[in-house]
Amino acid sequence: MLLYKYMPGPRFFSNFMFRFTPAEDLNDPKELVPDIRLRDPGAYAQDITRRNIERAYFSVLLSNPDFTPAEAWARCVAAAKQIEQQFDPIAKVRELYETFMRTTNRNVGVLSLTEDPCSAPMWAHYANEYKGLVIGLDSDSEFFLPKPEEPRVCGQLMNVLYTDTSPVVYVEPGQLDIPKEVFFTKARSWDYEKEWRIIKYLPQASEVADSPEGKKIHLFDVPPEAVKEVIFGSKISADMQEQVEQALQARAPHVLRKRVTFAPSDGLRVVDC
Repeated sequence: MLLYKYMPGPRFFSNFMFRFTPAEDLNDPKELVPDIRLRDPGAYAQDITRRNIERAYFSVLLSNPDFTPAEAWARCVAAAKQIEQQFDPIAKVRELYETFMRTTNRNVGVLSLTEDPCSAPMWAHYANEYKGLVIGLDSDSEFFLPKPEEPRVCGQLMNVLYTDTSPVVYVEPGQLDIPKEVFFTKARSWDYEKEWRIIKYLPQASEVADSPEGKKIHLFDVPPEAVKEVIFGSKISADMQEQVEQALQARAPHVLRKRVTFAPSDGLRVVDC
């Protein structure tokens, strides 16, 4: 199966690298945003005190040599009960959410693809109003296979689930297990994109560049043999097309060259150059 990447210009062909984008730079602010919930807020608070009470007990004994062991323990038990009563599950969920987003933005990047090379909105939005191009990639390429050293979820190619319900993440005491659906879910309003995506671990990027805004751009190598076709936009300039042609001749002469056209009877279609 071929999957497609809409591009506004020929930059990809200068280095055969794709950017993997962190959540904070995606075009939908609701992406990669889970609905985090504590499964049992009371048990969560009790787990916090249970894991810390012995350390607190020895600290009280050392700081108050006149206390008996029973007095020190009673102090700790009373403090633990107060902590449990004052535990704020909403604040804890907010803390967990902020930790998840901070960790995700630092470590997880997304490459968005589509199964549709003839989407008028995507040609307009992502391919510079038909002045850009679309790259067709072989989904069976090694580029889309998980690497042994990658964390779980990273390296998997999956189609996106479109739903207006955010994935729910139930948190147990001491555990924050994020299901993969968090990374492969979008709102229904985006379903026309027919998206597939792959996640990569950003610290393993082939190259890291700086954007004009000072953000890190994480680039990953794409094997030239993974590229199977290039579809030129109907308004692409002769100079840009020639630039792509030269890059293909040098590194990927096997790539098929095509063009998107418009026919009043059947809309957009792809034809051979």
